[in-house]
Amino acid sequence: MTEQESNHKGGRPKAVKGKARTKTISTRLTLAEWKTVMKRITDAGKKPSHFLRELLLHGKVVAARTQEDRQQIRMLEGGCNNLNQLAKMAHQQGFPRTKERITALLEEFNRIITQI
Repeated sequence: MTEQESNHKGGRPKAVKGKARTKTISTRLTLAEWKTVMKRITDAGKKPSHFLRELLLHGKVVAARTQEDRQQIRMLEGGCNNLNQLAKMAHQQGFPRTKERITALLEEFNRIITQI
């Protein structure tokens, strides 16, 4: 066994000094208050500690993107690739030949954007 292997204890690396969160804040809530807070945490799509830390430090919480939002963003990215291809085609073949495709793609963009 080498010296390096014998010194390695395994496990998670130590946190950078000064970055570790060592202080806690606790509070008591009624059942109704707790349910309200937990609903807001669930709606935001975050873990309770992340939600409360963000709320305490910034006064507001930005909700995490939903799976549906991420899927629609991917669709927009794919549409942007298609738009670039159509722009290249318009330069090569002329705008009148690609006008219908570009118009259809812009309508698709508008549909996706209104959903987001």
